[in-house]
Amino acid sequence: MLSFRHFFPAPEKGWLFNVMVDKLGMRAGLESRSSSEAVAKRAQARCADCGREDTCQVWLSENDTPDEAPYFCKNHDLFERLKHDIEVEAALQTA
Repeated sequence: MLSFRHFFPAPEKGWLFNVMVDKLGMRAGLESRSSSEAVAKRAQARCADCGREDTCQVWLSENDTPDEAPYFCKNHDLFERLKHDIEVEAALQTA
Protein backbone atom coordinates (compact mmCIF):
# COMPACT_ATOMS: atom_id res chain seq x y z
CA MET A 1 0.00 0.00 0.00
CA LEU A 2 1.26 3.45 -0.87
CA SER A 3 1.64 6.03 1.85
CA PHE A 4 1.22 9.79 1.51
CA ARG A 5 4.99 10.18 1.63
CA HIS A 6 5.32 8.60 -1.81
CA PHE A 7 3.55 11.59 -3.33
CA PHE A 8 5.70 14.35 -1.86
CA PRO A 9 9.13 15.36 -3.15
CA ALA A 10 11.93 14.97 -0.61
CA PRO A 11 11.91 18.55 0.81
CA GLU A 12 8.23 18.29 1.74
CA LYS A 13 8.32 14.80 3.21
CA GLY A 14 8.75 16.09 6.75
CA TRP A 15 5.73 18.40 6.58
CA LEU A 16 3.97 16.60 9.42
CA PHE A 17 6.77 17.71 11.73
CA ASN A 18 5.65 21.31 11.25
CA VAL A 19 2.03 20.37 11.85
CA MET A 20 3.05 18.59 15.07
CA VAL A 21 5.13 21.57 16.25
CA ASP A 22 2.13 23.85 15.83
CA LYS A 23 -0.32 21.36 17.35
CA LEU A 24 1.91 21.09 20.45
CA GLY A 25 2.29 24.88 20.63
CA MET A 26 6.06 24.72 20.38
CA ARG A 27 6.75 26.93 17.35
CA ALA A 28 8.09 29.91 19.33
CA GLY A 29 10.08 27.66 21.65
CA LEU A 30 11.69 25.84 18.76
CA GLU A 31 12.46 29.00 16.81
CA SER A 32 14.03 30.64 19.85
CA ARG A 33 16.78 28.00 19.93
CA SER A 34 20.14 29.06 18.55
CA SER A 35 20.33 25.97 16.35
CA SER A 36 16.63 25.80 15.46
CA GLU A 37 17.16 25.40 11.71
CA ALA A 38 19.52 22.44 12.13
CA VAL A 39 17.29 20.85 14.77
CA ALA A 40 14.19 21.27 12.58
CA LYS A 41 15.99 19.89 9.54
CA ARG A 42 17.06 16.72 11.40
CA ALA A 43 13.60 16.34 12.92
CA GLN A 44 11.95 16.72 9.52
CA ALA A 45 14.25 14.03 8.16
CA ARG A 46 13.24 11.67 10.99
CA CYS A 47 9.60 12.48 10.29
CA ALA A 48 10.02 11.86 6.56
CA ASP A 49 11.62 8.49 7.26
CA CYS A 50 8.92 7.37 9.70
CA GLY A 51 6.48 5.61 7.41
CA ARG A 52 3.51 6.24 9.74
CA GLU A 53 2.14 9.37 8.08
CA ASP A 54 -1.38 8.00 7.91
CA THR A 55 -1.35 7.13 11.62
CA CYS A 56 0.13 10.51 12.44
CA GLN A 57 -2.48 12.39 10.42
CA VAL A 58 -5.28 10.52 12.20
CA TRP A 59 -3.69 11.26 15.58
CA LEU A 60 -3.33 14.94 14.72
CA SER A 61 -6.95 15.16 13.61
CA GLU A 62 -8.19 13.48 16.80
CA ASN A 63 -6.10 15.50 19.28
CA ASP A 64 -6.88 19.21 19.44
CA THR A 65 -4.61 20.22 22.33
CA PRO A 66 -2.31 17.31 23.16
CA ASP A 67 0.09 17.43 26.10
CA GLU A 68 2.72 15.51 24.21
CA ALA A 69 3.49 13.90 20.88
CA PRO A 70 2.24 10.36 20.31
CA TYR A 71 4.37 7.46 21.53
CA PHE A 72 5.08 6.35 17.95
CA CYS A 73 6.51 9.72 16.88
CA LYS A 74 10.20 9.50 16.05
CA ASN A 75 10.55 13.04 17.41
CA HIS A 76 8.75 12.33 20.70
CA ASP A 77 11.93 12.73 22.78
CA LEU A 78 12.84 15.96 20.99
CA PHE A 79 9.39 17.37 21.76
CA GLU A 80 9.66 16.32 25.41
CA ARG A 81 13.08 18.00 25.77
CA LEU A 82 11.77 21.14 24.09
CA LYS A 83 8.68 21.14 26.31
CA HIS A 84 10.90 20.84 29.39
CA ASP A 85 13.13 23.69 28.22
CA ILE A 86 10.11 25.92 27.52
CA GLU A 87 8.69 25.21 30.99
CA VAL A 88 12.04 25.94 32.69
CA GLU A 89 12.44 29.21 30.77
CA ALA A 90 8.90 30.27 31.68
CA ALA A 91 9.53 29.50 35.34
CA LEU A 92 12.74 31.54 35.29
CA GLN A 93 10.97 34.50 33.72
CA THR A 94 8.29 34.51 36.43
CA ALA A 95 10.78 34.07 39.28
